[in-house]
Amino acid sequence: MIAGDPLSPASLIVSLAHERARPALSPAEINARTAALVRGVLDRRHRFGITRLGSITRLDRTGIVVTQVVRPLALSNVVSQGKGLDPWRAAASGLMEALESWAGEQIEPARLTTRAAIDMKGDLRRLYAGSLVHRGDPGWDRIALRWIDGWDLFTDRCLPVPAALVDTVYTYPSPHPVAFPRTTTGLAAAGTLHGAIIHAGLEVLERAGVAAAAREPHFFDRSQLASSAIDWPLSAHVLARLDEAGLVAGIWRVEAEHGLPIYWCHVVEKEGTEEVAPLPGEGFGCDFTHDAALAKALMEACQARATAIAGAREDITRSFYPERHDRRRLDGWRRQILARTCPSSPPREVMAPGGAPEALDRLLRALERAGAHAALAVPLFHLPDPEIYVIRLVVPPLRHVPVGVA
Repeated sequence: MIAGDPLSPASLIVSLAHERARPALSPAEINARTAALVRGVLDRRHRFGITRLGSITRLDRTGIVVTQVVRPLALSNVVSQGKGLDPWRAAASGLMEALESWAGEQIEPARLTTRAAIDMKGDLRRLYAGSLVHRGDPGWDRIALRWIDGWDLFTDRCLPVPAALVDTVYTYPSPHPVAFPRTTTGLAAAGTLHGAIIHAGLEVLERAGVAAAAREPHFFDRSQLASSAIDWPLSAHVLARLDEAGLVAGIWRVEAEHGLPIYWCHVVEKEGTEEVAPLPGEGFGCDFTHDAALAKALMEACQARATAIAGAREDITRSFYPERHDRRRLDGWRRQILARTCPSSPPREVMAPGGAPEALDRLLRALERAGAHAALAVPLFHLPDPEIYVIRLVVPPLRHVPVGVA
């Protein structure tokens, strides 16, 4: 493997096996690696087109550190966000998000082939039919599409993946025919290959679960948990910070067949507090434990608030800033969030995986239970020092938005 070059699908399984033999890191080692990762990316910021890493934490009062990373020549969002309980983690979070999009723009043309699915070996038409923008499109398989090789973690074999489901070249006109949705779901960067795959897979499950929940009648009435009943350590810590800041969280549990916890959260200002952002900040999270999943969702909601206040992200359009707000609707929503009686009680906590190999095994089983027919990892970039992996995980036919929307 050449330093700084993308991994090939054939070498991916070797790298995973190598990581399985590594001992687990202590909290102090994790902190040191996080700091080294931030310094290493910033030392190479010109290569990645990064011109700014900044904090927008003090624009709001949540107490969650929120960062912005700017790449002016990006082919997708110029501004990326990160969050964390401390500046190092928040900086790493933002830099990794920026690096994910950068790596998705850098796919070498030599890795791509152009063919129609009907002319390719195997049953690719059936595998990807459920991932189309418009389900049931009878002619998509005759369109000449770009393909890139991915490694199926279910079957340990190499399979072609539509490049439209992998790259982040979101220019107009699009480099791809309209067949598959253009989304960053399943795009992940981490300090280990295991970590990148797990991060990507949890995001796939989260967004598929939320898309399904959005179609459920009366979801918000049936699935709400009382924030006062949450006693999981990390989530309770974040909730306490919000309470001190005059904010409150609405918490909804997303039930999913795969069994991994998913949460949907809104963060709003309490009545009688100084209003900074009228609309709720929204966040989602999926993880192996309820505490980790809920904490993710809460911190993402805080990040959403700060991002809306900053107004620097180009996909947050004028519609997010109406001249007048429907105060009656906002007050009604605040009252629902503040309701002391909620129909659901917090579930019992579950055990976290014993290490990265167990986490990967649990993730793959969850993807299968969710209805996945394949879990295709497409390696995009590898940096050896500090060690960073960027991958895209494509999981057909899981849908990340409600059918009919994309």
